[in-house]
Amino acid sequence: MRRASWRLPVAAVAFCLAYGLLPGAAVAASLLCYPRDDLLAGLEGRYGEMPAFAGVTADGKLFEVLVGADGSFTALLSLPEGLACPLAAGEGWRPMPRRAEEPAT
Repeated sequence: MRRASWRLPVAAVAFCLAYGLLPGAAVAASLLCYPRDDLLAGLEGRYGEMPAFAGVTADGKLFEVLVGADGSFTALLSLPEGLACPLAAGEGWRPMPRRAEEPAT
């Protein structure tokens, strides 16, 4: 399995981030963070992953999901300082069908 060593500590930090328990500086100190441009280039070169989804968190960080043609994916949290921190990575990414009552975006 690819990049499994991230999963447990990253899951704990991701939980704290989701509930606003860690400020930006603590995020960078708690996770393995890299220059964003370098990380994106590496994920594209090694896994063919490209940004597919993005959103801004309540505290101004950029949450992104990069997806490869083979279904590999990486979730990143990018900080205003120019660093990106991998939160999760895996295989089997696929679009989910929308329910009929959900508006298309």
